[in-house]
Amino acid sequence: MSTRAAPRQAPAPARTRPRSRPSSRPAAARAPRARRRARLRMGKWVIPLVALVLGGIVWVNVAKLTVTHQTGAVIEKARAVEAETARLKSRFEQRNATVIARAEKRLGMVSPPSSEVTYLDARTP
Repeated sequence: MSTRAAPRQAPAPARTRPRSRPSSRPAAARAPRARRRARLRMGKWVIPLVALVLGGIVWVNVAKLTVTHQTGAVIEKARAVEAETARLKSRFEQRNATVIARAEKRLGMVSPPSSEVTYLDARTP
């Protein structure tokens, strides 16, 4: 055995983060990849947003068509009611004229000929 002491080992150097290896591509070539990643990240929000906007446009158009259809139905009903009212009014006037004519005959109320009609002057005493 030897009387000599074992040589001391030097302390290990502090660990540092390994340096990223240099890219074989220049910085200008790396930019499109970053832009592509940004577009992909943005697409996650843009696609649903566009779908939501288009869905809203479709919903508004369907609601507008529904209102237009309902308005048309109301207009048709109003026209039918107006026609019925005119028909009933005409029928009422015919019956009323018949009743008046019968009452005039029964009571002897006959209109005189126009040649026999005279007018009084309020200014003469």
